Amino acid sequence: MDNKFAENARSMFITDGWKTFVSDIEANILGMRIENIEDEKAFWIAKGQLAVLHQILGYENMVHHAEAEDEQDL
Repeated sequence: MDNKFAENARSMFITDGWKTFVSDIEANILGMRIENIEDEKAFWIAKGQLAVLHQILGYENMVHHAEAEDEQDL
């Protein structure tokens, strides 16, 4: 992993803006209710949206994991 990328990511993760963004993502995930889905098409759209939200939510963890792997390779 590029050191500058990791440094920028760490700087972002400690900001209030990032914490607010993560809270909003978590609220969106919790707000998605399967009983509100009207049909099959809406189900697949919601499934895709949920996958993207989980990917965004896991971004910080992914960066930290990649950094740890890079340190082990040294």
